[in-house]
Amino acid sequence: MTSDLSQTLKAGTLLIIETGEYSDKQWSGPVRMLGDYTKKELAELFLREWAPEPEKDWQTHARPENFLPWLVKSGKVEFVPAENWHVGCYGDFEP
Repeated sequence: MTSDLSQTLKAGTLLIIETGEYSDKQWSGPVRMLGDYTKKELAELFLREWAPEPEKDWQTHARPENFLPWLVKSGKVEFVPAENWHVGCYGDFEP
C-alpha cells in the first residue's frame, strides 16, 4: 500500500495512523493535527530525528509503531478523546 506523500494534513484535521497488514493490521488515534504538514515533511523529519532507544540497541531502523509517539512528542499532533464501541463480530450484531 502506498500513500500520496505530497498530501497536506491541515491543522485541525483528525488523523488515524494505520500499521500492519492482514491479521496484524491495526490503527491508532485519533489525533488532531496542530499545524499544516505534508506527509513527506513528517516522514522525513521522523527519519532524521530517529535514533534507537538505549535499551533497544538492536533496532537498526525506524519502526512504524514509533511514528505516532514521535508525532505526539514532537508537538505535531495531540490526542483527541474518543469513545470505542465494539458492536459484534463474525456477522452477529451484539452491542
